[in-house]
Amino acid sequence: MIRPVRARAWGWGPLLALVLAARAGAGSPFALDPLWDDGKAEFSTYSGTTERYGKPRPTTARIIVVKEDLQYSTLVKSDAGPKPGRTLEVLKMNLIADFPTGTYTYHQMASLFLARASLEVLKETMSHTEGCGITFVRVGPKHGRLTHEAHSYWDGEADREVPVVWPAESRKHLWWDALPVSLRPWAEGPDRFEERVWLLPAQVSGKSPVESTRPVAATLRGEGSSPLDVPAGHFATRRIAVISPSGTDVFWFDQRAPHVLVRLETAAGRRLVLERTQRLDYWNHRDPGDEKLVE
Repeated sequence: MIRPVRARAWGWGPLLALVLAARAGAGSPFALDPLWDDGKAEFSTYSGTTERYGKPRPTTARIIVVKEDLQYSTLVKSDAGPKPGRTLEVLKMNLIADFPTGTYTYHQMASLFLARASLEVLKETMSHTEGCGITFVRVGPKHGRLTHEAHSYWDGEADREVPVVWPAESRKHLWWDALPVSLRPWAEGPDRFEERVWLLPAQVSGKSPVESTRPVAATLRGEGSSPLDVPAGHFATRRIAVISPSGTDVFWFDQRAPHVLVRLETAAGRRLVLERTQRLDYWNHRDPGDEKLVE
């Protein structure tokens, strides 16, 4: 029998710490822009390739960023909207990626919730489905600590739960899967910089090795400004490299607010370019033919 999860099960200690951090954050101009209060989402479509089994696979991806009100007690969306003392404004980022591998297709999605006032990540969930099985990951507060839960069809990875422990040295904490949003404040500052951070590795994968639960030392490096032509048009961009033990990942952001991601190249072999970006209340467009709005 599946039992309902009570709010207290998530653990109030780390949740309250996250809430306090969110309230105390200085914020970022792009995150605090009234643009996010217009009742629509930033809906961006990408095309490119993903390396899998030694070959580049054509990939379509979407990154959706929208403001929501998150309940403190459960870290889920408040259907009733904001409730004083009970909800927190967040920017939710959804990544959706699909690519074929012969007789079956990979479907990947990650959903991350960032406190709007500080861009601290509060929670991530990730699902990966393909012809061989399903992998699901949740990273968030549980039982008084930040916890990584993995459920996978791979031997040694099924139904595992371990704490996520950030190193003691004081550096900014970043989550790799949130970088298309959480790097944007650096796109607002000098185009040349270098900063050391702690980085939680990417969770978007068919596998969930224990190494993905362990934050690593990483360096953010601003590599200047440059013009860039992609299918979505011509952009003046800021290039930011993220250097970690897994290699160098490079992000190009539009210099104009809200600094949408224009191009991405990762050490793991994913390359994406922006096809289109728009403000869209996509949840209100479910009828046959509405797909033309995002094509």
